[in-house]
Amino acid sequence: MGTDLRTLLVDCRIALRSALGHFEQDPLSARLEAAIREVTQASLPPPSANTKTTAQQVALAWQTVTRGLKLSHPELYEQLSEKVMNLLNVKELVEPVTELLQLDEQVKKLEAERTSLQSRLLEQRSRALQAQAQLDELHKALAAAVPRIAAAGDAQETALKRLEALVAERDLPRAEGLPASGGQAAGKSAAPIDGPVPTRAVLEAVANGTREFSKEQREWMIGETLALTGWQYTPVELIEKGDAWMAQLVLDSPNAPA
Repeated sequence: MGTDLRTLLVDCRIALRSALGHFEQDPLSARLEAAIREVTQASLPPPSANTKTTAQQVALAWQTVTRGLKLSHPELYEQLSEKVMNLLNVKELVEPVTELLQLDEQVKKLEAERTSLQSRLLEQRSRALQAQAQLDELHKALAAAVPRIAAAGDAQETALKRLEALVAERDLPRAEGLPASGGQAAGKSAAPIDGPVPTRAVLEAVANGTREFSKEQREWMIGETLALTGWQYTPVELIEKGDAWMAQLVLDSPNAPA
């Protein structure tokens, strides 16, 4: 309690010094100094034969005594202050309360930095969760697009295998159809058979909305459009855009079927 009261009195002295230009000559200054000395002396523990006086207690006692000299013998106080600063090799002594206020400001700055770091950490964690959710959707879409490749122990390895399968299907020759059977008239060819790689006629029909891709053709189209868009979309997003959108994208590409 005595320490808190002394701190309050010292704070009052600092505030009055800042507010009043000649506070040292004001009678209130002497009363504050006397009150600080009394509170300091009251807060000091009584000497005991079994208890050694600490350096902090000695310093506090000397500080209290010299503050009294500041009013009664200002010249002597200045001489003592100069000698103390020479011994400490400093040009200015910082008031204990001022030092505490500076430390309090540092603590506030550290708390603000900690709050900022916590906010950034939460933001990074939220982004990581979003990225994981998108990755899970991509794995599901690849599983739906290439179901023939069963899931292995490593989900990433399985996804890479499915992507390789989609790319391999994209690189297959684009067949236009098969020769007609012997029962058909000479000089005519049979109608193109819908294979896993859609022909230009199929692409145009799907783009016009007159038909849809088969399951195998849609799987091939997903791999093709993934490469054409530079992996800008996920397979789920491509499916949501629809067969007509993917068909038109392939028709507009330089490698469109003839």
